[in-house]
Amino acid sequence: MILHAAGANVRVARPDDWLLSILGRILSPESMAAITDSSDGLIWTAVVRLGFLSDEELLSAVAARSHAETAGHLTPTADARNEITLDLARKFQILPLRVGPSFIEIATSNPYDMDCERTLAFVTGRSVRILLAPPMTIARRIEEVYGERQRLKQAETQRLKRAETQSRRFNNEAAGEPVIRLVDRIVSKGIAERASDIHLEPEERGVAVRFRVDGLLRHVMLLPKAVGNPLVSRIKIMARLDIADRLRPQGGHASVGTGSERVDLRVSTLPASHGEKVVIRILDPRSAIRSLESLGLDAIDAPRMQKLLEVREGLVLVTGPTGSGKTTTLYAALTHIQQRGLNVITVEDPVEYRIPGVVQVQINEKAGLTFAAALRSILRQDPDVVLIGEIRDRETAAIAIQASLTGHLVFATLHTNDACSSITRLVDLGVDSAKLAAALKGVVAQRLIRKLCIDCRIVANGGVATQLRESVAGDVMVNTAVGCEGCAMTGYRGRLAVTEIVLADNDLERAIVANASVDALSQVARRNGSRSLWDSGVAHLVCGTTSGDELLRVLEQQPQSVHESASSSTNELWDFFETPATTPAAYDSRRDAASESRDDMTPDAAVTRVVPGVVDVYVIRPLPGGWRVLAVQRAHDTRCPGAWETVHGRLEAGERPEEAAVREVREECGLDVLRLYNVTVQPFYLHILGTVQLAIVFAAFVDEPATVALGEEHQRYEWLAVDDALGRFVWPREREALRQIVQLLSAGDAGAVEDVLRVY
Repeated sequence: MILHAAGANVRVARPDDWLLSILGRILSPESMAAITDSSDGLIWTAVVRLGFLSDEELLSAVAARSHAETAGHLTPTADARNEITLDLARKFQILPLRVGPSFIEIATSNPYDMDCERTLAFVTGRSVRILLAPPMTIARRIEEVYGERQRLKQAETQRLKRAETQSRRFNNEAAGEPVIRLVDRIVSKGIAERASDIHLEPEERGVAVRFRVDGLLRHVMLLPKAVGNPLVSRIKIMARLDIADRLRPQGGHASVGTGSERVDLRVSTLPASHGEKVVIRILDPRSAIRSLESLGLDAIDAPRMQKLLEVREGLVLVTGPTGSGKTTTLYAALTHIQQRGLNVITVEDPVEYRIPGVVQVQINEKAGLTFAAALRSILRQDPDVVLIGEIRDRETAAIAIQASLTGHLVFATLHTNDACSSITRLVDLGVDSAKLAAALKGVVAQRLIRKLCIDCRIVANGGVATQLRESVAGDVMVNTAVGCEGCAMTGYRGRLAVTEIVLADNDLERAIVANASVDALSQVARRNGSRSLWDSGVAHLVCGTTSGDELLRVLEQQPQSVHESASSSTNELWDFFETPATTPAAYDSRRDAASESRDDMTPDAAVTRVVPGVVDVYVIRPLPGGWRVLAVQRAHDTRCPGAWETVHGRLEAGERPEEAAVREVREECGLDVLRLYNVTVQPFYLHILGTVQLAIVFAAFVDEPATVALGEEHQRYEWLAVDDALGRFVWPREREALRQIVQLLSAGDAGAVEDVLRVY
């Protein structure tokens, strides 16, 4: 570039004057003079504009002289773009392309700019690799790349401002007193109704609120659609979640106070078509950390569980599907054995409930804290008892077996359908069958089954359902659900465990070592006193604590009669036993309870019989001033001398319960029954006979004059008001039955269920 000043020609230096030496070898002197005289800011620009060389030809000439490579593309990576500021890129007319561990790669038209190279090396802490590109292309790409970055930055700033504004609005809505009260009410109601989960589900019509109670979802209310966003925002604030992010699933924790207790909440959100769905898991320690007695184990399974928890070392498995109560059972077991003064450590995913005095480790797979890694560390912590939340892989299984063989008591869970399937599952995971046989002390398989509400359950008018006739004798009286306010009209309140408890013994060890099938292992377990899940459920049905419908809902019915044995499994057992296994007999109510004696029972059978042995008859005079209930006092030379009770007696051979009720009223009181209602069935354990007895409850209305003639078993009688009778009866089951009678028949009849309950 030539400037003319005061009659003299002054040449001004240009940034790429170094090009002149390269161009002088390939262009004519006339061309060089034209380039020198041009007014372009860059020599490169002048060469291309004047048509002497194209960008590509000039680029090839520079590359040949400098031994630098040309850039194949001019698309920077995000890391490279972040390394070099826009000011530096414009100053040196360079475009960052790629960043490596120790270098940065740039595009430039000047491979000899040492100032640029030193500056970039200092700023980035990396060596500089140079690729060649035309200066006009680089200048254009600088503005495009960094301009896009600026636009994105501005857009992000605007988005953050909008999100902040929206967040303030959501906060204001969520902090509103009505929304706070609504959330508090929903959570409090869920806790009060024993819900394990609260579901808030956006629908087209509004927001449905549902509680999971006793394993089943129950619709509670439908909120207006406008309440949805503020409601979700309030819950997110409680769980410390991002209230502005409504497009991604989130999870968090919260805690609420209920009286003197704190209840933890686990919150999960999920974007759905009509809005965000929220599920709140209620982690109430009062419902999870329970005693063994509260699990609902019957007279057969309770001592077997107790025996299993008396072991000092070995492996104890608890198995069942998700939601079958495994955690509750394990926590009850830990609470029980913790009384020995042991070092108990658990490894769980997640830790849902805190147990005082127990070290609980939370799995964090992202940080490398897997079950196997945690177990290896735990075994160096001098534990006496280790609980493994779940055996998921071969490594965890191997460590669990090794720990149980080296003096530790190990509890672990698996997801299998029954107890013996867990044995084959561990073998499938690669556990040596001989080691497993030596380590295993027992397996508990379980399901949760709903309990009938004691306030409204009644005797099933149709008796045992047809599907259950193979397992329960047809004349056994079972209860069914009705529904009342106390159970939210469901007929059920609470749940109990239906268990299959297999205790390891020599026979089972030999079967495991022989790699026996699940069916064969089950036959060994039955031979040694274990009941199947189905048989355990049937026992609860016969005892009146659950219904046939609930039993069939939860458990898969056995495909064959319980009187038959599985021939294929029995044949397999011949391979390693001298005698085949046998199947225990079904419950038989048709044997005469009065003729039983403890002497003719085997030890195992002594606690497995369930019989409808007695009737309880509540004799009632419906007077204008209210009911009068007959209470009779036992004579001094009989059992329970001096005790006040209702009319009570055993069934005679071949006698139906209603016939026994009428007979007992006539024999013990000298009264004739005017109206008779069946009310309920109450089980109780009679240790003298070693049986679970069923007391079949009737209400008998008598007409005036009600002249009582006592039999020899009683010495006094009184006609009492209901409240006085409740205070006079000795047996709790009698007081409970009288309350049910009042609830059902206080109007003078049974109302809508008159045709079901009235015998005559």
